[in-house]
Amino acid sequence: MEKLVDILKKLDRRWIFLLIFLSCIIPFWFPTLFKQEFSTSKETQRVYDIIESLNEGDAVFIDWAFNPTLQAELLPMTEQTIKQCFDNKLRVFIYYPDLTAISLGENLVANIIKEEKYSKMEKGVDYIHLGYLPISIDMMIFSMYSDFKSTFGKEGKIFKGIKTFNDIKYMISFAGSAHPEYYLLLQRRFGFRMGAGVTAVTGPDFIPYLQTGQLDGLLFGLKGAAEYENLRLKNLNVSGDQFKKEKKLNQKANAGMASLTLSHLIMFVFIGIGNLIYFYEKKYKKSN
Repeated sequence: MEKLVDILKKLDRRWIFLLIFLSCIIPFWFPTLFKQEFSTSKETQRVYDIIESLNEGDAVFIDWAFNPTLQAELLPMTEQTIKQCFDNKLRVFIYYPDLTAISLGENLVANIIKEEKYSKMEKGVDYIHLGYLPISIDMMIFSMYSDFKSTFGKEGKIFKGIKTFNDIKYMISFAGSAHPEYYLLLQRRFGFRMGAGVTAVTGPDFIPYLQTGQLDGLLFGLKGAAEYENLRLKNLNVSGDQFKKEKKLNQKANAGMASLTLSHLIMFVFIGIGNLIYFYEKKYKKSN
């Protein structure tokens, strides 16, 4: 036992760093190796069910209020939302209140339409990037409620039948801050339906809005994104090789959850070993 304790005490800390590093990245290399079972929260289920309930051609407004620093949590849930809209042939309007988010959003949509099943999606017909407006949200909402198309100065068949914000069937804001609250403050006046996707840190701040019914649903951090991925996969009418292909393409949040779980387990193991060595030596020295 003493020899084992000495070996562990002399273990180069770089081996520990290497193990933690590998535990973080391996799930992203082989996401299908790590099967995780967890329940779906009712808040995530509500967002999914609302989008599923919309009719073909209905319009969804996505408020993309996060930059690349928050993409680990928010990009997977945004990707699944856009894919679900495309699956149901909904029109997707993407607005960027943060200039640094535009390239991130354009790259995501470009990667989505590279997938065979979404290759026929057309910009200006099925989706459109509305860009950035240098005005406050309240001014933008008032403008959209008088003339939606003129607010953004964009063109395309996607605007057919969309005259004001009243013609938007659902809006969802993705943010790592209190940004969605700006819309919620105006919701009482205009009555639009709204969901949100937020980071785990800011999530608790939005619980009261769920309780009041102002938010129809909430995607909460990386777990919420993983729940959303699992919901889409479970409800896809595919099997066999096609299902494996879909699973491989839609496991980013699940890979992130596996990475967190595995890396934390490694840390817990070494913390436990450190404590065992401490108490063993304490007891051993007393006995001597």
